[in-house]
Amino acid sequence: MLGERMWIDPAYRDVLREIGLDSVDAALARVDGDVAAWSRTTDTLRVSGGPGRVGFYLKRYRYPRWSNRLRGVLRGTFFGPHRAAAEARLLLQMSRIGLSAVRPVAYGCRRVAHFVTASFLITEEAPGARNLTALARDVQTGRATISPPRRRAMIGTLAQQVAQMHACRFAHAQVFWRNLLVRFGPCGDPEFFFLDARPRHGQRLLAGGARWWMEELAQLNVSAEPFTTRSERLRFCRDYFDYRRLTPSMKRRLREVQAISARWRRHEAQRIRRQDQFEAWSRALLREAAGQSADAAGAAP
Repeated sequence: MLGERMWIDPAYRDVLREIGLDSVDAALARVDGDVAAWSRTTDTLRVSGGPGRVGFYLKRYRYPRWSNRLRGVLRGTFFGPHRAAAEARLLLQMSRIGLSAVRPVAYGCRRVAHFVTASFLITEEAPGARNLTALARDVQTGRATISPPRRRAMIGTLAQQVAQMHACRFAHAQVFWRNLLVRFGPCGDPEFFFLDARPRHGQRLLAGGARWWMEELAQLNVSAEPFTTRSERLRFCRDYFDYRRLTPSMKRRLREVQAISARWRRHEAQRIRRQDQFEAWSRALLREAAGQSADAAGAAP
């Protein structure tokens, strides 16, 4: 259809065809899969890649109302790339400059009279990786444990990756913990992956100097506050700035980061509550599925 466009990484064309994600219609109509996230206009499904293969995440943006579509026009989507395409290009750009990011394998959109009514992004799963906020919440509630040495390793690794990103003059614009995945290697070394970079903000320098990277440090800080100690947050900043001790200039920067953090504190608290509800719902579904499997096994002759 003229109103539908899709890009697929050639290396993934066959597998996406096999699992039924090789067209705009198929991606937007897909209902089977594990729900990973949802909101009023956005949802994310984890779709199996088949036996012996990693899975994929299908993220969809829907704009059912004309008010949503007109806002997209103001963001440049009428003549320029839609949100999913712009996000994919930022993730690819991160990989090209040596930053760890999830791999986009396809994206597409549907347009009506050239207005974007829906778009989607398909990324390859990072096996064993978890949303950092969800992992931290499990540790906080006792469902998981992380040893002090591993916590210190996580702090140092994340600080180094964020410092590298900023040294490359790349602005992610959404560096909250919920937009970070983490997994541990065979030796326990942490590995982080960035996702959900905000379109039209990559590699931008805002007017007024270097405040953009201070805002991203504030996003990390407000995400960390419910789950970390003050000493751990100071350790992160020392590792980020590569300072062995707090200097007057560093203290001044930390005060500014703390002040900026207040902008998102209420919003992040709401996000954590919604994630708690989602995780509880997911666990209930797993228990229900396990019960149905047990009943079916008991009824078998």
